[in-house]
Amino acid sequence: MYQVTVHHHDKDWVRGDLEDKLELIAQENFKTRKAAKEYIESKLKGKSKVFRNYHKGNDRSWCGYYTGVKWQHENSGEMMEEYYQYTLKKVKLR
Repeated sequence: MYQVTVHHHDKDWVRGDLEDKLELIAQENFKTRKAAKEYIESKLKGKSKVFRNYHKGNDRSWCGYYTGVKWQHENSGEMMEEYYQYTLKKVKLR
């Protein structure tokens, strides 16, 4: 069984400061690695700033894309960018 989780890195206002947050927005289970990879690739299709890092076997793979929205983190001063990240991992059946 393979599990794909989708995280969204976005800006967030915390006590009046512009910061960032990473939240889990979806989680899908697939019977085969091929089906999970096809799901991820269908979401990445047509996106311009895509990153991929696939690993075979039991290693965790991650892919995603940047949306182009940027902001400056008010506490650290670094530039942040909005992105969606898809993580693919093998899970054991219980």
